[in-house]
Amino acid sequence: MTRLGEHQKIGLGAGFLSGLRRSAGLEKDYSPLKSKGLSPLALSRMELVLKHSEVLYIDPIGRGVHRPYRVRLKNTEKFDRIDCSEVVFKTVHCQYETKKYCQAVDLTITGPERELLAYDLDKAMGFNLVPPTVGRHVDSLGFGSVMAWVRAPLAIDWVKKRGYHYKHHPENPWFHLCAAFDFIIGGLDRHAANWILDDAGCVYAIDNGYSFVRGDDRRFMKCNIGKYLVGKPVHLSVRAVLAEVDEKAVWKTLQHRGFKCGEPEGVMKRLAEMKCLSVWAIMGDLWNPNL
Repeated sequence: MTRLGEHQKIGLGAGFLSGLRRSAGLEKDYSPLKSKGLSPLALSRMELVLKHSEVLYIDPIGRGVHRPYRVRLKNTEKFDRIDCSEVVFKTVHCQYETKKYCQAVDLTITGPERELLAYDLDKAMGFNLVPPTVGRHVDSLGFGSVMAWVRAPLAIDWVKKRGYHYKHHPENPWFHLCAAFDFIIGGLDRHAANWILDDAGCVYAIDNGYSFVRGDDRRFMKCNIGKYLVGKPVHLSVRAVLAEVDEKAVWKTLQHRGFKCGEPEGVMKRLAEMKCLSVWAIMGDLWNPNL
C-alpha cells in the first residue's frame, strides 16, 4: 500500500513562514511516516499492552464531554512519540452538552465505541493518524476507550505558545490526510485541541468520539484543518493513499457495530466521494473558513 510521504519529503521553501516554522520548533521538512510507521506486529503488541497492563494511578484531565482521564499503566512500551505507559481513558458516561451533537448522531452508540471504530477504520484505510486505541475496563470507572499517549503538542499549543499557525502551510500532506479522515468518518469536533502536531509536521487524530453522523448528514461536520483547505487541490500523496483504500475492508470494519441509522452507508458514500475529489470543496457550515 502506498504510504503518505514514502517517496519524498515536502520542502517548505524560504521566507518568513518557513523561518517562523523553524523558530517554533518544527523541523525543516515534513516527515514521511518514519515516526508513525508501526508494523502490524508492533501495533498488535501495543494493543495488548494497553488492554492488559496494570493500572497504577488515575487522574481526571479537563472537563470534556467524554470525561477523559489520564491513566498510568505498568509498562514501558514506547515507539518514538507514542507512549503506552500513559493513556487517555474515556468512559461511556457522556454529558450531551451540545444540541448539534444530539441531533447529528445516534446516542445509543457511545463515545468510546466511536473512538474504537475510528481507530479501526484508520487502520483499515492505512492512514496511520489515530494512536493505538483499545476498549477495556479501568477499575471503578468501568468500560471505556484507552488511547496511547502522544508526546507532542496539541495544535492549539503551537498557535498560542509557539507562534506557529498551521493554516499558513496548507501544503503539508498530513493536514490533507486528517481532513480526508474527518470527512469520511463524519467528524463533528476536530478543533485545534483535538489533534496533535509533532515537530516533523505529522498529525495525530485524537478525540474521535464525536464522529459517525446519522447517514450522510453533513450539517454539523467540522474540521478546523479542512476549512483552510477549501478551494485548494487535494494533496497528490493523499490522493495516492485514497486510491489504494480497500473499500471491502472498510465496509467489513463497519459491520456489527450497532449502527442502525445509515452510518456505514454514509461512510462509504463519503469515502467514494473523497476518492474522486481533486479540489477541496466540502460543503457544510463548519468547514467555512469565514466562520
